[in-house]
Amino acid sequence: MNIELVARDVVITEEVQGRVEQKLEKVLESTNKETPVRLLVENSHGRFVAQIKLHVRGKEIVAQSEEKNMVTAIDDVIEKAERQFRKRQERLTKR
Repeated sequence: MNIELVARDVVITEEVQGRVEQKLEKVLESTNKETPVRLLVENSHGRFVAQIKLHVRGKEIVAQSEEKNMVTAIDDVIEKAERQFRKRQERLTKR
């Protein structure tokens, strides 16, 4: 998995980075290990905005979350991306 973490006005610790990698591995366990993932985290007026982009089998999955806590925003955006990914997987298996 190819993860690009981008932080704007935020410091991402090793612990948070490990947590992100662990969660994304669970989400993308059924896909190619070279799946490009971009996670953007920024501080905007005291709130943390997290945005994720996944390129999976010719489709781009995009999710965004805004929370007061950085870890909560990251967890929420990964859950949103996971729901989109699972929905796409179900559609492909129905065909």
